[in-house]
Amino acid sequence: MATATGIESIESAERRAKRFWIALVVFLFVIQSTIMGLVMHLAIGDPSAAVVPDYHNRALNWDEARRTLEAADRLGWTVTFDASDVADDRGMRAIELNITDEQGDGINGLVVGGKLYHHARADEVSPVALKSIGEGNYLALVPAGRPGIWQLELKIEGASEPVAQSLTFNIER
Repeated sequence: MATATGIESIESAERRAKRFWIALVVFLFVIQSTIMGLVMHLAIGDPSAAVVPDYHNRALNWDEARRTLEAADRLGWTVTFDASDVADDRGMRAIELNITDEQGDGINGLVVGGKLYHHARADEVSPVALKSIGEGNYLALVPAGRPGIWQLELKIEGASEPVAQSLTFNIER
């Protein structure tokens, strides 16, 4: 027959075991929640982790987007691009676009605009409006002071069909 102290020691051991296993489960849950919260913070809070602007709409309308990107070739245009080697103290840099036809004559009277973003900060999109300076040249001052790879998504209006150009350029230090 078990004594009262033996039963109490078994009950005490049982209570300690219950507390241990409950504490272990709660501890593992807290660790998992902490790791999950940290990962979510890193995924959402990292400014370099961004989706390319308007990617979803371009994917849905792939044929139309492709047609506008190939329109300059169909029209016989040559589009050349140049970015200044220097930026001012505000980080502004001059960019120039030259658009010529099949005969090499500059095309004036177009409305050229678009978006500019750095590949490392694709969520920081700057609108761009290039102004005609004659002979098919278009000029703008854009916030591109940071070194690295930049993307310029242009829409050109005023042609017989919509024209788009996607230009990638690198800014050295």
